[in-house]
Amino acid sequence: MLLRFGVANHRSIRDYQELFLTASKRIKREGISIPVPMLQQEAVPVVAIYGPNASGKSNLMDALDEIGRAIVRSHQASGATDPIPRSPFLLDTKAVKEPTRFDCTFTVPETTDEKQKSSHDAAVYEYGFEFNSREFTREWLFRTTRKERLSTQTLFERQTIDGQTSIDFGSRLRGENKTIANLTRPNSLFLSAAAQNNHPQLGPLHAYFASRWKTILNGGPMLVPMVAESLSDYAHLEQLLPLVRQADLGISEIKVEEEEAEESQVDFMRDIVGVFSKHANESGEDFSPKESLLDLMRRRKKLSFIHATSGEFPHSFEYGMQSKGTQTLISFLIPALEALAQGSLLVIDELDTSLHPNLTRAFVSLFGKAETNPSGAQLIFTTHDVTLLSSGLLSQDEVWISEKDNEGASHFTPLTDFKLRSRDDIERAYRNGRFGGVPASDEFIG
Repeated sequence: MLLRFGVANHRSIRDYQELFLTASKRIKREGISIPVPMLQQEAVPVVAIYGPNASGKSNLMDALDEIGRAIVRSHQASGATDPIPRSPFLLDTKAVKEPTRFDCTFTVPETTDEKQKSSHDAAVYEYGFEFNSREFTREWLFRTTRKERLSTQTLFERQTIDGQTSIDFGSRLRGENKTIANLTRPNSLFLSAAAQNNHPQLGPLHAYFASRWKTILNGGPMLVPMVAESLSDYAHLEQLLPLVRQADLGISEIKVEEEEAEESQVDFMRDIVGVFSKHANESGEDFSPKESLLDLMRRRKKLSFIHATSGEFPHSFEYGMQSKGTQTLISFLIPALEALAQGSLLVIDELDTSLHPNLTRAFVSLFGKAETNPSGAQLIFTTHDVTLLSSGLLSQDEVWISEKDNEGASHFTPLTDFKLRSRDDIERAYRNGRFGGVPASDEFIG
């Protein structure tokens, strides 16, 4: 689970900012918390981020996406001379030259046996890196253990200066460390290279980001092929259908069937693939799609939603004929149920897009109740839905406020930094600007 995330010099976030997911010990909680025995603390299952438009909420979500992308893809998906994608703070000439930084504190179970995994045997790690467009200048990994008292072990620390990489390894990191270090390019992370070379200790950490760190940044519904592919042999369809029915969308069943594409459509796709292949070969790139790709196109998935009617027989509608709110809810529920089953992290930008406030509350409640979240899944989301603040679903330590200062830099403040009584009307206080994080004006003057 995620306990903390830090970011600096990314888009509108110039100065180092931290988002904490540890539960406050001085407030009365509204919902569940997740035990972290190693630290004798608890983590929150939900974090909601409020703030006006262009205050940096989406940039924080993007940073959560970028750290995962870099870890999973930097060694495998980039070439030796490829630049590292980055978006520094552009309103300060000094910041443009400074590195970008991502880091986090998280837990990973010590055992790989799914039946034995629990928060009680989870190790606590701190991992982070700094980079410019050419190289990862710093990278570090620490592990926290407890015997008689807490202690922190250095697993590795990496520095890269002008293309020359050096890595210092701690005695507790066992494996082909030096061999993998020699394979680590300046523009790739050691953690990424280690996973690609089957490092026994670092592989599970890489897997955490690869399979248990899901971000949704577009704030809207998935495309038809993605939904159809996701629901094909979907392990949680029995949980999805009752939720869709409870949402009163008129849907009684969801069907995914294989549909044979017309040969003319396959021929058209074959021509497109041929054009890309020719272009790639001319530029010296390797692009040789196999016939299996075209076979996959032939057996495309058809998605149907069955609606009850006043007549004797129900009626079937395609995904595209559903309302945008219906599409959005289904698009969010698919990864949410996977996260709840696995105890994963789900990050959603603009959760309330196209959703009725009642459905937004219902969605958030899935993560805040023990019966629906037994594995300790976590949800981080941005929203403008102020009704959540008075819904009883969010504790004070699960609400953060984003604002920009006079220099255009974003800052994030937890609600626990404000002096509040438990009887305070938090929604009214936020609407009145007591915490900041609201637009400066609520009226346009012509």
